[in-house]
Amino acid sequence: MSWHDRINAELAGSYRGVPFHVEQSTTIGGRRWLLHEYPRRDRPYSEDMGRKARNWQLTLFVAGEDYDRKRDALIEALDAPGAATLVHPYLGRFAAVASEVSWVESSRDGGVCTFTVTFAEAGEQAYPVTTVDSQREVEKSADQAQEQSTHDFGKNWNMDGLSGWSLADLEADLNDMLNGIDDVINGIADDIAAQFRAPGNMAGSMMGAFNRFGDAVMRPGNALDMYSGKPWPSADADTGGRIQMAIGTPTRAVRLLRQMVARADSIQLPEPTTPELQQRVVCTVAAQQLHGRAATITAARLVADSDWMSSNEALAASQDVLGMVDDRLGASTTVSDSVYAALVALRTAVVTDMRQRNVALPSLASYTPQRTLSALLVAHRLYGDARHADEVVLRNNSRHPGFLRGGVPLEVINE
Repeated sequence: MSWHDRINAELAGSYRGVPFHVEQSTTIGGRRWLLHEYPRRDRPYSEDMGRKARNWQLTLFVAGEDYDRKRDALIEALDAPGAATLVHPYLGRFAAVASEVSWVESSRDGGVCTFTVTFAEAGEQAYPVTTVDSQREVEKSADQAQEQSTHDFGKNWNMDGLSGWSLADLEADLNDMLNGIDDVINGIADDIAAQFRAPGNMAGSMMGAFNRFGDAVMRPGNALDMYSGKPWPSADADTGGRIQMAIGTPTRAVRLLRQMVARADSIQLPEPTTPELQQRVVCTVAAQQLHGRAATITAARLVADSDWMSSNEALAASQDVLGMVDDRLGASTTVSDSVYAALVALRTAVVTDMRQRNVALPSLASYTPQRTLSALLVAHRLYGDARHADEVVLRNNSRHPGFLRGGVPLEVINE
């Protein structure tokens, strides 16, 4: 294929949709160099300031019996304000402005008007833009909520005066609350119970347990260990943990956290018929509140830290988090002003983060192959790129990537 085949054979172009023919074209480009010359030095320094704005100098014409009408239309297009599309017969399409225009008319060849026009690259108008790091705002709000929750627990957890049987019952209640997370990472309940008489340490251990849960979901190496059943080291070198449950995606992890909280909140409290039972109820409720708030804060962090594949997944997880926050805010037990304000700020940060990031995410769709196909072929048909095959297999939990059954709907990214 020669150059004759790659350009417009009639050398026709247009500006703002007004056609013309090009006689000659000159393009001016290059880069902007700032030359620095220094005293007592023989060598200068040329600083690269970026690419120059492109300029196209075209000698073009309109001709024919109605050349005057074509001339007027082209003059009007060149005089109009703002940038427009320049169709260059040699180089293609550009957004350009007509910066210099001159024309000469002649009665030869039935009438012709020849223009000399300098077109300049329009580019774009860019202003400094300030944006809020919404994910960082969620982290800051989560840190504040964690601090206030820990402080609030320390004010309410008091075992002074409890008899041995009350302490045993209280420890049993605490173990019941922690069964959910202990099912995922062994040894957590024992770590927290060991801090039974030190409210500050106990709150830190519980918050740390849920942070470890979040780390296990977000770190690729840990996530792999969670699926393989290999040991996952705990924060305490003396108490190694072993993952016993595959969490899967952050969406499922958030749902699991919500189930843990519901399980802990369902623990039956004794009737506070005596001062000792009243104190035990206060301690149990304080532990439930700390557990629920720790899980909620972890869920919010998971949603903010995740790079979501689709808006459907992001929305489902964020709705679960907002539901958890609302459950904490609407609890029948008293919530201190500082904790309430911190949870409201966390909720606002999650909503803002999802609203800002969800706009750029694709949605999910359903695709049903008419016959059994390989994942490679399905990915190529849907996206024109077979590299999406692994994502199709994982999303649909397919047993064999070479055989996606025909007639069975698949969940796919809608691009």
